[in-house]
Amino acid sequence: MPIEYRFDIEPISQSQFYETDHLVMHHAFDVQKEPGRHCNESIDHEEMLYRCEQSGLRVVSEGEIVVSLDSFRKPYYLDALVSSSSIYEFKAVSALNGGHESQLLNYLFLSDMRHGKLINFCSPSVQYRFASTQIDSNCRFSFAVNTDQWDEHLPTSSALQGLVLKLLVEWGAFLDISLYQEAGVHFFGGEDNLMGSIDLFVNSRMVGHQNMYLLDDRTGLHISSVIRHVEMYKKQLSRMLQHTSLDQIQWLNFNRETIQLITFKK
Repeated sequence: MPIEYRFDIEPISQSQFYETDHLVMHHAFDVQKEPGRHCNESIDHEEMLYRCEQSGLRVVSEGEIVVSLDSFRKPYYLDALVSSSSIYEFKAVSALNGGHESQLLNYLFLSDMRHGKLINFCSPSVQYRFASTQIDSNCRFSFAVNTDQWDEHLPTSSALQGLVLKLLVEWGAFLDISLYQEAGVHFFGGEDNLMGSIDLFVNSRMVGHQNMYLLDDRTGLHISSVIRHVEMYKKQLSRMLQHTSLDQIQWLNFNRETIQLITFKK
């Protein structure tokens, strides 16, 4: 199966989630108060699991989700799946950020669950963020691929477009960009073969080097998940191309349910 999770899931309502979360957060505040907020993340993790289980909650630690396609395989491990219905991720960082939230949402999308929470023990008071979504598997597989600005005549275009469609048909949209990127790099020869360094010039003067995926000597590859200010991002990417020796850049942008395939040329 392209997405496989090795645990049971039981859908719950929002009110049921809040009822469970009230008990989980009680343990979270006690864990920060007793061992202290400067413990390693693994200590907070283990102590939370123990206390949740002791209070009668069913907890799966390191629940595995495996995403695969042909020779590609990517495992993910959940910190805690509580009552077969809610995902909790435990952190020991200075502050939670958007990357942590994206990680948790990715887990919710992959497992088709609705409720999750980030808990950070390292901040002066326990920091937390809810993550909930109404995006289910039906939404994730209702995607559109926009090729209005895609040059289908380039040697690499057909293979790239075919791979993007295959990833979307097997996995759906909305997933974390690193997954699509890792898969793309894998199927196009791997990091060592694909990553290169290009010279950047300003008024014929070389000003430095830029690492970039290279499909061939004249074609760069850029994979992103730009959602806001897409037009500005396009202008900046096009501007950079003008200062390189490349002829074109192939841009794959996974913008939620709309995936854009765009070719930039000089």
